[in-house]
Amino acid sequence: MSVLACALSFALALAARGEGDAPSRAQPWSPRTIELAGSLAVQEGGRVKPASTFARFALLRISGGQSLKSVRGESLSPVEWLLDVMLYPEDAAREKVFLVQDSDAVAAIGLDVRDKKKRDRWSYEELQPGMPRLFTLAHDYDAIPEKERGSVQSQVVLLAGNVMTFLRLARELDPVRDGAAAPIDAGVFACIPPDVPIARAEAWATTTELATKPQRTPEDTAILASLAALVSSRAEPAAFEAELSALSGRLAARAHARGEGAKIPLERFYYASHVIGWSLAAFLASFLVACVLWLRPTSRSIHAALCALVAAGVLLLVGAIAVRCAIRGRPPVSTLYESVLFVTAVGGILALFLESIHRNRIAVSAASVLGVIGLFIANGYETLDKQDTMPSLVAVLDTNFWLATHVTAITIGYSAGLLAALLASVYLVAKLVGFRRADPSFGRSLARMVYGVLCFAVIFSTVGTILGGIWANESWGRFWGWDPKENGALLIVISQLAILHARMSGWLREHGICTAAALGGTVIAFSWWGVNLLGVGLHSYGFTSGVHTALWAYYWTQWSVVALGGIAWRRAIARREPVAPQAARLRQPNRTESGQAA
Repeated sequence: MSVLACALSFALALAARGEGDAPSRAQPWSPRTIELAGSLAVQEGGRVKPASTFARFALLRISGGQSLKSVRGESLSPVEWLLDVMLYPEDAAREKVFLVQDSDAVAAIGLDVRDKKKRDRWSYEELQPGMPRLFTLAHDYDAIPEKERGSVQSQVVLLAGNVMTFLRLARELDPVRDGAAAPIDAGVFACIPPDVPIARAEAWATTTELATKPQRTPEDTAILASLAALVSSRAEPAAFEAELSALSGRLAARAHARGEGAKIPLERFYYASHVIGWSLAAFLASFLVACVLWLRPTSRSIHAALCALVAAGVLLLVGAIAVRCAIRGRPPVSTLYESVLFVTAVGGILALFLESIHRNRIAVSAASVLGVIGLFIANGYETLDKQDTMPSLVAVLDTNFWLATHVTAITIGYSAGLLAALLASVYLVAKLVGFRRADPSFGRSLARMVYGVLCFAVIFSTVGTILGGIWANESWGRFWGWDPKENGALLIVISQLAILHARMSGWLREHGICTAAALGGTVIAFSWWGVNLLGVGLHSYGFTSGVHTALWAYYWTQWSVVALGGIAWRRAIARREPVAPQAARLRQPNRTESGQAA
């Protein structure tokens, strides 16, 4: 059956079932039920994960949020919403869960949008009259390349996909529901491990796949019976919990026999602890304390509090990265999302190290800014991408050795280069507003920090690029192919080497090296994110939607800072500020013992 016909059959079946006296959930789900349901192991995208993670990202994709305000006034967690969809689909059909960014997409399927906002949520019941038109248009628009679709066309395809996911979940338990026939091509909740050794790479089964299995083992039959008992006891909380506990134990034992599902509790802990959120809170608090510190720069207690908050934010972030490594069995950077976390953590560590040397409040303040920006980007990435942030890796990345060497090294280079750009921007802005103009040691100290971080960055950027070439030789049979990502990495190395050579030769001094480092931040941003927007090359993978605007905002910010720094430099020339002794010596030609110029 085609996807279009299957979608229409799902929609008609759910609508027909909703016309009867379908039961409704009489009371909220108990905490024990939520815990048991969330701890069920599910396979999605080749990865075994908790049902709570599956529900979290499914609800995020459909509703744009990680909780749902129900028509009863309840605040439903992702697991509660998933339970409603699977066990009380008629109730779930009345929830306003489908986020539509542009109401013109709903109007295109023939529905009245006069009482709705431009960006609003719709229930399945509200969308149901337009289902035939929705799936027909989505079928037509899906044939158009994604980059060539209009806004309405993209929204129609997205909405149809979300509705299809909802329908599959709503009919997941049909094979064991009283009087319900097994749907064709249904099921996305693969929670039943194969009854074979792990050496046989067999996918987990959905309820439909198990019910339609030609030859079932006694254990398969027992699982189906347990699922049927679960559905029939849904209105009795105590009995339902007992059946869910028994089913959970049966499925967990089957998964453990294959050596799968052992990290479910750890992943449950990771998301339940909200460690990334606590790290962001620590960085936000540190930013506020930094603002107070600059009003009272001599206060040691405020400075100590700022360092402690930044250190707390960094430690929480490092802890989150370590837990993710343990869950995945991978080095710290394997996706674009993880690269944001890693860059933020490394930048914070470097800034704290600089602060311990210079103690001028600048590095630790920069760390608070970097932490806030980095974790806001990470949260925005997750919200916009709406996909599991710990997915199975694409084939070219599926090697822990190169992830631990090339990717980690070059990402450290990204972090150091961006920290240098941030410190350089602070220098240029301070120069523009005349901050501590009478104290030339302030500018010299800041420029030395930029120089030191750039030296650190160029080491890791160069090593990471060379290791990338070795990896490319093993993966694709050539060391270098002028791929956009390879060119971006080379640009970073060349730009940083050029800055350092110009500084050593005396062509760039304080202002010049900070200007060049600030511009270097845009080179790193292009290599890190920009090449993905090109949509070409062997490295064009990862989420890019919504990145274009943010990337250009960063470009223009850095270019504006550099331009303002140029204005500050012209002002300094106009004032004929005296040249620092060290800078004057740099301009003096080397002379031989006879006094002649060398």
